[in-house]
Amino acid sequence: MEENKEMNVTETGTKKGKKKNKNKKVIIIVVIAVVLLIGCGVAMISAFGKMSESMEAAMGEMTGDSLYEVEAVDVKQEITTSGTVIGLEKHAYVSPVTAKVEDVPVETGQIVKKGDVLLTYDVTDLGDNLTKVQLQAQSERAAGNAAYEAANKASGKVKDAKAEIKDLKSDIKALNKEIKDLNKTISEYEKKIKAANEGKTPEEYDPMAGLSAKEIKKYNKAVSEVEKKTKSLASKQEELAKQEMIVESNQDVKVSGSEATQISVSNQLSDMNVNEAQAQVDTAQAGITAVADGIVESVEILKGTYANETQTLMTVINADKIGVEFSISKDDLTAVTEGQKARVVIADKEYTGKVVFVSRIATMDANALGTAASGGSIKGRIELDNPDEDIFVGVSAKAYIFIGESTGALAIPYSALCTDVDGDYVLVVNDNNIIERKDITLGLYSGDYYEVLEGLAKGDKVIKEVTKDMKPGDEYVAPVAAPGMTMY
Repeated sequence: MEENKEMNVTETGTKKGKKKNKNKKVIIIVVIAVVLLIGCGVAMISAFGKMSESMEAAMGEMTGDSLYEVEAVDVKQEITTSGTVIGLEKHAYVSPVTAKVEDVPVETGQIVKKGDVLLTYDVTDLGDNLTKVQLQAQSERAAGNAAYEAANKASGKVKDAKAEIKDLKSDIKALNKEIKDLNKTISEYEKKIKAANEGKTPEEYDPMAGLSAKEIKKYNKAVSEVEKKTKSLASKQEELAKQEMIVESNQDVKVSGSEATQISVSNQLSDMNVNEAQAQVDTAQAGITAVADGIVESVEILKGTYANETQTLMTVINADKIGVEFSISKDDLTAVTEGQKARVVIADKEYTGKVVFVSRIATMDANALGTAASGGSIKGRIELDNPDEDIFVGVSAKAYIFIGESTGALAIPYSALCTDVDGDYVLVVNDNNIIERKDITLGLYSGDYYEVLEGLAKGDKVIKEVTKDMKPGDEYVAPVAAPGMTMY
């Protein structure tokens, strides 16, 4: 019995000891938990304080950036559109001759310099034609010359014959007088002979009766002279008749006015044909050369084929006349006019220029369904000031057309503008931190600002980001965005 009690006591004591130990552990755990909890609390308080400081800083930052104080700025408005690089001025090279093409040393897309050879001709056929027309001209000129030579020869004959006739007539007149005088002398002697033989028979007739020896001598000489001069007279009369026939047969051999004109015209035509043939040879030998720096847009002739006169051989874009063709909507039509400055970006390189053409005909652009969209678009062209060899015709380009500029204008950021059925307006914060609505009239707009023509004053505080909770008459509370969050 006593043993059992002791055992019980021992057991009881052991249980009590275990219970005490357990309680100690619980107390220790509680203490640790309290300590940890206190530590966590302190840490949370510290962290919360830091978070509060961050939010406070963020709030201050957001509050400072959420209002825009209206001030004077420079507003430059541009219309942005896309386009295609084109050649504004092109030169169509036309064949000046009809000839075989010997070579075409250029191709489409090639850059050429002024004076570069674009095409050469084979001049064999043109050379043969030149020889032919030269020979024909010589023949026609020889025929005309022959007519003039014959006329000149006949004219010379007539002239000489008339001079001879004049001399012959003078000689004949002189001979007739001399013969007449001689016959008169002979007649006087014959009267004496007749008187001396008066009454004599024929047998007794003396042909020299009544004449002295001296007179007989003179008589015989006179008879001889008459006979001689009569023969000379007959000869000269015969020659006179011959010369008169020469005049008659040659005086009509001459070149008439119409014949002279015909010969002259024929010679002129021959000369023209020769000159033209020579010019064609010279032109063909020179070939086709570039009249200015440019880019070959098209080649319409092949080596070895025949080029016809007036046929277009190739087209070259003038390298100094490069531009961009663009499209604008009807809404921008009134803002774009010829002469406006522009910027053009081609392959990340910027060029300056000006608008040189705005079409007066709208083109209908197709919508997604393939039908014509309402309104259409207007085509225009910009000429670049200083195009260079970095430009490729046909590539796309970005165009910025300068519409206008306002220096020292009151302006608001894009984000601040609000619009409803009553028009454009902004919300401002007055000196009492109350939100007010101010209706405004807009002017130019740039990439960052709208110009305000009416409705605002310098120094007005405009709300940059208007939310649905902001209403006129409410007290303004700057929006706050937690770190990593985005305000809407």
